[in-house]
Amino acid sequence: MNDHSPLKADGELLSLFENQKDFVRVLIDGFVLVNQSFQVLKFNSAFCQISGLKAVDVRKILYLDQMLKLKVGMNENTVLKDLIFAPTPTRIDEVSAVNLNSEQTLTLIMSSYPYSDSQGEPLGAFILIRDVTAESNLQNKYRSKSLESITDPLTGLYTRRFFESYIEKELARRTSRNASSHMAVMMLDLDKFKGINDKFGHQAGDYVLTETARVLRSCARRSDIIGRYGGEEILVLIEEATEKTAAVIAEKFRTAIQNNEYIFLDKRIPVTVSIGVTLANEFQDTKDSLVKRADESLYKAKELGRNRVIVNYGDGPLSAIKFLKM
Repeated sequence: MNDHSPLKADGELLSLFENQKDFVRVLIDGFVLVNQSFQVLKFNSAFCQISGLKAVDVRKILYLDQMLKLKVGMNENTVLKDLIFAPTPTRIDEVSAVNLNSEQTLTLIMSSYPYSDSQGEPLGAFILIRDVTAESNLQNKYRSKSLESITDPLTGLYTRRFFESYIEKELARRTSRNASSHMAVMMLDLDKFKGINDKFGHQAGDYVLTETARVLRSCARRSDIIGRYGGEEILVLIEEATEKTAAVIAEKFRTAIQNNEYIFLDKRIPVTVSIGVTLANEFQDTKDSLVKRADESLYKAKELGRNRVIVNYGDGPLSAIKFLKM
């Protein structure tokens, strides 16, 4: 720490800042010049707008952390330290701020230029503040609307249209890049779902669908695409899959659904699922051929007694359990 007094250090900081006063006059973003104690030594009218304070009130409150509460992710109260004591110019995006005057929530981009004395000891920092609250809210609004347009309102899974479009784009991408890695397509169908609706009611049926979607998401990888194909049918796309991993994942889905407790209005509903699995052939398959082969495997699983996984990797249908023992 430097040996001179805080008053002398502030004087040195203001002197260094004066060299840039012509530059800051043209800034449209808010700025503050802050010493090591977070005291605001200089500011502009744009900062007053961000803080919701008049210039006279900024001078009375004096401390930046008493005007804005800043947070990045889960970290609170470290943003100012990171900006002021950074050894080099620093920028922090997506700073969540609360205007302590109006309690308004803001989204800011903050950049700092640190000042040091002749011995290299920190004096404070020039902090540039851009208010991007409106832009961030607009992006979140459109992001939410975009997500709503491609997800099923009941289960939250992707729609059939999105799923089919995704498969087509993925097949085209793999062809254009001459990719040789496999991707698996699975078709799942809840066993005797009509019976669930008839015995427990359609609200119970909706619950079973939403709970099944939750179970699948909890078992799936982040890269897996899960869509509601129609009714009680669900499609899953597994990228970078081998024959074995596809069979293992499908069995994992099946057992997770079988072992899950489905309880609706204090009544336990037994739920099982049949699954058909296939892998995309290199540069030959289309969306329709993939889905058709998965559907045929699913039909075979139903035919053989339900609550099972049937794979078809080009040599005909085979039980996943038998395949994994080969």
